[in-house]
Amino acid sequence: MTENGRKSSSVAKAFELMQLIADAGADGVGLQPLAARAGVAVSTVHRYTASLLELGMIERNANGCFRLGVGLVTLAGRYLEDDLLRTVAHPFLVELAEVSGETAHLGVPIGNRLVYVDKVESAKSVRLVSRIGSQVPMHCTSMGKALMALMPPEQRDALLAGDLDRPTERTRVGADLLAELDRVRAQGFALDDEENEDGVRCIGLAVVNAAGDPVGAFSVSAPAGRFSVEDCHRLAPKAMAIAARITDRIGYTGGPRRTTL
Repeated sequence: MTENGRKSSSVAKAFELMQLIADAGADGVGLQPLAARAGVAVSTVHRYTASLLELGMIERNANGCFRLGVGLVTLAGRYLEDDLLRTVAHPFLVELAEVSGETAHLGVPIGNRLVYVDKVESAKSVRLVSRIGSQVPMHCTSMGKALMALMPPEQRDALLAGDLDRPTERTRVGADLLAELDRVRAQGFALDDEENEDGVRCIGLAVVNAAGDPVGAFSVSAPAGRFSVEDCHRLAPKAMAIAARITDRIGYTGGPRRTTL
């Protein structure tokens, strides 16, 4: 959006061109016909299509015609996967909140951070302050550590590169964090023992997609004074069973899983 609240003409034109390319079907459309349909100069269309090609939003077929690219498929697939994850996981978040008496969250990874996409509040009067859409670090949260423990090493190492923030004195980094991820992988769940926020303790577990890749995670979080490490361990078997059920329902069909859930 521009400062006056109107949509960007450049973004609108790019989407108009992609719509025209989509309308052309599998055979695609050439540069000059596309310019004619869009009602703009060939040089303008060439500039836009060069950027869209570089981004993978469109591609050229053997005849040099434009058609939609795999970048759009990737984006659409991620949206559908996240939407399916929310739909499938929500009843289980309700169940976790009822069983534990505490707040249950669902999150998905975006870069080196985790975004809350669903939440079921505790019925207790003292609750955690969090909101859907907010972002938290991966390396010091239970959901983030549960996800990183199941990632391919190169993806995990990229997330851990550089200086990591230490929100509290208990935040693990470096060799301590790597050892913690090994424990998470072995036991099937992660703890945030006041590592992201003083006075808050969480247990988190990852879920995987049909390919066995970690795509999201859920957690139970509460004030540390009423949710001990022992409470987390007592809840773990129930949470692990729920993680397996969510995983099965979002399409995991067998083969070697990266998760130990």
